Amino acid sequence: MKKITMSKGELRKFLVMYQGLSSPKSFKGEEGIKNFINRVGCIQYDPLNMVGRNADLVLQSRVENYNPMMLETLLYNKRELIDGWDKMMAIYSIKDWPYFEKVRLRRKEETERVLHHRGSIEAINHVDVAKEYIEKNGATLPSKLDIGRVKSGVWGHGKLSSATMDYMWNSGILGVKEKKNTQKVYDLIENLLPKELLDVKEPFNNDNDFYKWYVKRRIGSIGIYWDRNGGGWLGHFVSDKNLRKKILKELLEDGEIILVKVEGLNETFYIRADDTLMLDNLNSSIDKKANFMAPLDNLLWDRKLVKDIFDFEYSWEVYKPVSKRQYGYYVLPVLYGDQLVARFEPEMHRGNEPLIIKNWWWEERYQVTEEAMAAMMECFEIFCKYLKADGLEESSWRKIKG
Repeated sequence: MKKITMSKGELRKFLVMYQGLSSPKSFKGEEGIKNFINRVGCIQYDPLNMVGRNADLVLQSRVENYNPMMLETLLYNKRELIDGWDKMMAIYSIKDWPYFEKVRLRRKEETERVLHHRGSIEAINHVDVAKEYIEKNGATLPSKLDIGRVKSGVWGHGKLSSATMDYMWNSGILGVKEKKNTQKVYDLIENLLPKELLDVKEPFNNDNDFYKWYVKRRIGSIGIYWDRNGGGWLGHFVSDKNLRKKILKELLEDGEIILVKVEGLNETFYIRADDTLMLDNLNSSIDKKANFMAPLDNLLWDRKLVKDIFDFEYSWEVYKPVSKRQYGYYVLPVLYGDQLVARFEPEMHRGNEPLIIKNWWWEERYQVTEEAMAAMMECFEIFCKYLKADGLEESSWRKIKG
């Protein structure tokens, strides 16, 4: 059986290159967004918006002159991308729609259990009512349809229509036509996706073929990944360690993935066979440029991996009480070359006001250089352009310089 051996430094370098973070903005325009998503399968969606939503932050670090309207256009105008469930709530290519039939079925079942637990199972009895309403009135916010409220005092949806349409979306009956801030405007999926795509049957002969496709896809979401429970294996099916172990063995036997051993680590890693060509790039150097990373960036999905490979401990603390936060509410890691060297907490930014940095923390192990400071300055210029901010507030520079 073929095996690849590499050092931690080589793995770190490969991951940065694979993720499109190793040279000045590796992807360009809408085609670049599609190419990146085709490489990694999906990017994670989260509605919190401090300096852009998670998906925007992922893309601004990779796509030249990125503007959030590029993603909006691909999602809700050209409809080449779609909101769906993969590794949690995510965005992926519409060409993958037929492949996710089993995920939609599992989401449907899970949503039914959640509704039952919350005392809102009545919501599924109104599917036909919601469907008829949309057929008559067109795409809608759930709030426009009044079919009653859920049981008083339970956590979750307040209106039955919200619970019903969320259930229909998870089941694949509805899709997202657009979003008004964070609210989904739903339409029937047949009004959003081409008939020829919806008519495509699930492209697997059996469940096992689907599992193999899905595990292989998830490895590609990171680049090289281990078979250790963690953030990279979140989601339906792939989170089952016993199933995953069986499927990885079969993929190895089929030559679809290659085993990777990393010096100094006991875990076994895997890479898709098609991606091994990128290992040739390890001989080239990585530009000493800076990137501000999304909290839920593909590179950061597995916090233990980040600690072991980048020597960087990171936790997203938005859901922690203030008293238990080590750093701050919404903190972005800073990549410089192939090292995570700092992190910062921005103020919420709106309009074209200067960007304000509440706090900046260099890693204690990192010796700050003039070259690194110049890279940070250049990165902030690009970041402020993405935000349409009038530069960086003067006092924020003093925090960075220390």
